[in-house]
Amino acid sequence: MKANIQKTMIMVVSFFLLSGCWDRWELNQLSLIVGIAVDKEGDDYVLTMQAMNPAEIASQETGRGYAQGMDVREKSETIHESLRKMIQKTPRRSFVSQLKVLILSEDVARDGLDHVLDFFYRDHEMRSDFFVLISKDTAAENILNVLTPLENLSAQSLFDSVEFSGRSYSSTKKLTMDRLFYEIKAVGIDPSIMGVTVSGDIQQGRTKKNVEQNMAAAFVETNGLAIFKGSKMITWLSQPHSKDIEYLNSGIENSVKSFTCPGGGNIALEIHSNNPAIKMELKDGMPSVTYDLSLEATISEVDCVDLDLSVPSSYEQVEKQAQTEMEANIHEAIVATQQAGSDILGIGQELYRKFPDYWEQIQDDWYSIYQDLDVKINIAITITDSGSIINSFSEGEQ
Repeated sequence: MKANIQKTMIMVVSFFLLSGCWDRWELNQLSLIVGIAVDKEGDDYVLTMQAMNPAEIASQETGRGYAQGMDVREKSETIHESLRKMIQKTPRRSFVSQLKVLILSEDVARDGLDHVLDFFYRDHEMRSDFFVLISKDTAAENILNVLTPLENLSAQSLFDSVEFSGRSYSSTKKLTMDRLFYEIKAVGIDPSIMGVTVSGDIQQGRTKKNVEQNMAAAFVETNGLAIFKGSKMITWLSQPHSKDIEYLNSGIENSVKSFTCPGGGNIALEIHSNNPAIKMELKDGMPSVTYDLSLEATISEVDCVDLDLSVPSSYEQVEKQAQTEMEANIHEAIVATQQAGSDILGIGQELYRKFPDYWEQIQDDWYSIYQDLDVKINIAITITDSGSIINSFSEGEQ
């Protein structure tokens, strides 16, 4: 009798485990949101949401001629309510797990990111592998509105641009939500977010004509680096400075940089590997910082005066000249962050890790210390190859 009761109880409990997907949504009931732009009007957040049209994108034929994406604009006091209000204009529920890019306006960034990011980190449907960007010199919604020639959706185009730019040029910081949350909350580091803008005629960029001509009237491009103090944006770093800052990080996969030739002219080096190391010391009660960079590069273009690459000593001259210029460029970029009062490199974090007792004493005065900090840059460049030819192509030597 007791055994039968136990079996019955096990069966009853099993029914609860086999309840299935009780809260499921079918694909044809969902709007897949791939891009979100956040602007602000007064105290309200204005969301522009880009939803894909799977039927048009997946069609192997000509489709029905409908747009492959749809942009919907909503306004509310909170992000989540604006997202849910989208149902009033579309027949499907918004689904955000496929989000590719989140674009925040400069106004939103300067007000502070704590409130606007709360929903994106709290919502259980949200993945954290999308890129976060700041719109520069234009509203965030304009970034999504531009029709892009090579990709069906502007959000996907921007995602790919950031991804591949980081791999092949290294001027772009690939910032995901997880990394942004860390930079806001961690000790001794300030956030920095890549900027994005629209070049050309925005009005024409919104029309189909923009993707029907060889030279687009408007296009979206990454430009500059928004730097923060805490969760509030304070200023922009220029694109050259933002690229130089990236050399101090270990994420560079490939990059190209132009230098002056020893005797005049220009030479381009393709940098294939980057191994930065930071050395932190205390001298007379003050921190001393040295960055050591070891770079491997190949010569990718030569337009030099009186440079014979068939002579081994010429490579040493190029390496020395490139090292000097690069050290100066990176130092200028660091000085720009010091003048702004933003420790986006996380030098304070390194100080906290190595000398925690000292950090406890000076953390309230860290920004004033950082502004006067002497940061040394030591770079060693090794040229490993000159390509398929030796000297300049114009000299006729192959």
